[in-house]
Amino acid sequence: MDDEGATGPATIAGLQLVRALRHDGEREAWVAADASGSAVEVHRSRAGADDALAREAEAVLAAAHPHLVPILDVATDGGAVVIRPLLPRDLAAWLLQRGAPAPGEAVTALAPVAAALAALHAVGAAVDGFGAQDVRLDPDGAPLLLAAGARVETARPTEAWRDASPAVAADVDAWRRLAATVVEAAGAALPAAVETALERRDLAVAGDALLAAWPGLPLALDPPLTRGEAEHRAGARGAQRHGAGLRRRDRAGGVDALWSRAALLLDRAAARGGPLLERARGAAGSVRPRFWAVAGASAVAGAIALGLALPAGSAGADAPSDDATAATAPTEPASTAPTEPSRAPDAPHAADAAAGAVTADPLAGAAALLAEREACLDAGDAACLVGLHEPDSPQLVADEPWRMPDDGRLEVVQQLGDAWLLRVVSETAPASVLAMSTEAGWVLRDAWSAQPGSG
Repeated sequence: MDDEGATGPATIAGLQLVRALRHDGEREAWVAADASGSAVEVHRSRAGADDALAREAEAVLAAAHPHLVPILDVATDGGAVVIRPLLPRDLAAWLLQRGAPAPGEAVTALAPVAAALAALHAVGAAVDGFGAQDVRLDPDGAPLLLAAGARVETARPTEAWRDASPAVAADVDAWRRLAATVVEAAGAALPAAVETALERRDLAVAGDALLAAWPGLPLALDPPLTRGEAEHRAGARGAQRHGAGLRRRDRAGGVDALWSRAALLLDRAAARGGPLLERARGAAGSVRPRFWAVAGASAVAGAIALGLALPAGSAGADAPSDDATAATAPTEPASTAPTEPSRAPDAPHAADAAAGAVTADPLAGAAALLAEREACLDAGDAACLVGLHEPDSPQLVADEPWRMPDDGRLEVVQQLGDAWLLRVVSETAPASVLAMSTEAGWVLRDAWSAQPGSG
């Protein structure tokens, strides 16, 4: 296991941690940077909870559905570890941004999720409920269910099991609520055939009925792909040319036996191939070889809550707890002294700050954040930038990201809840900055020029 300081680990399974996503009673989740600098999502079980994460990996791999967020690697490092691609958006954020989707977009967002749940149920597994933030969107806008908390309940998935399983009932209810929300936002109602299928707990038929109701349309993705997403696509294509090896893990009994089965399922999934597996498989070289099963990379995080209730204790809850490990910000004096961003090519990566304390001083926190951001921009490090911005920050999609002027110094203007509005005092490029203080560290919401006529 990697050395851990008082505030948390610097790496898990050989991956450099960038920022905490959430901690709960069963797992800790992180954004991490792989060996190529691309971002992945790392889940590690808490003490005594290895079994739950191992069974989750087993269920997802057994279902092997293209609309489940793929398991890229499994490992053990101070607990069971599951590595997934860090997908750029979730359905909750998309719906909030889109407002009123077309009915065809509702079909595209919902039918694949129903099919993914049906695939889990077909192998005797269930998620036991989920929320809109658990439906991730890949860079092309395809929906993928995270399936956090999934587990195989039976080796004989009969209709009687499906009718009696509370977890299956929770999946059906969660999909119905999500479908009603999205379809109503599109100005329509769920077709009667969909409701009939849901009464029978048959999500495969419900998805087909939705497909029959309206022709599917691609999701309107706005804003466009971020630089990190574009870099991920290019990186995956490059890694695919180099190929990647797979390694099978053979272990003992109990949880280790589940882990061994998960690795075998990874091998079989890779052998079957398919577009999604090929996309992940193409980037396998970016994860340290001693943790390979199948590996990959993606970029840009997102989890904006939609007003959909999650089951109590759901592993998909994204809000960090009080013990969430904080990302570091190097200590800066609490004054209006100019920030001194590093311009060196080997400037420290934001992941170097994964084990430290968060300062409550907005001047010190924002100054450290902006200094790290300048280093990330100088290095062209997408994963680093992801870790320093709020998930839907306009700065992540700006054609020309704002840069801190060399003579800039910060002044606090106003506190706005958890956000702080700061003024960048500069003779050359005055600006304003909106920074957020979170339990995982300081993140940038937005920045804009204060030059006259700049808008």
